Amino acid sequence: MPEPPDTSFDDDLEQLGFRLQGASRRGGTMWTLTFNRFLQFVLHDYGDAAVLTWSVALGDYFEERGWRLGVTDTSTAELYPEHDVRLPRDASTVRGEVTRVLATLRLDLGDPAL
Repeated sequence: MPEPPDTSFDDDLEQLGFRLQGASRRGGTMWTLTFNRFLQFVLHDYGDAAVLTWSVALGDYFEERGWRLGVTDTSTAELYPEHDVRLPRDASTVRGEVTRVLATLRLDLGDPAL
């Protein structure tokens, strides 16, 4: 039985749901994964490594729920990591990092242990 053809990193990213956005500002290629209306992952592929970051449109999220932030323009209220993560160009590693981020974003504001 013939072996399946090797897939490229680009193919693997598309399988994960990332979409090609074009050139990155610092060179390389930029990919985005719109996880839902508020959460987006951005991956920069530099050929030898990938850099993954994410952002949550926190102002929009709160506004949709009828909550207010202490800023006038809620569209500028965004949650993002302090540091981007440098990863090897490996789809399973990218998938693992997305899963890790999703687990850390789970927050129960009504938890008395906070």
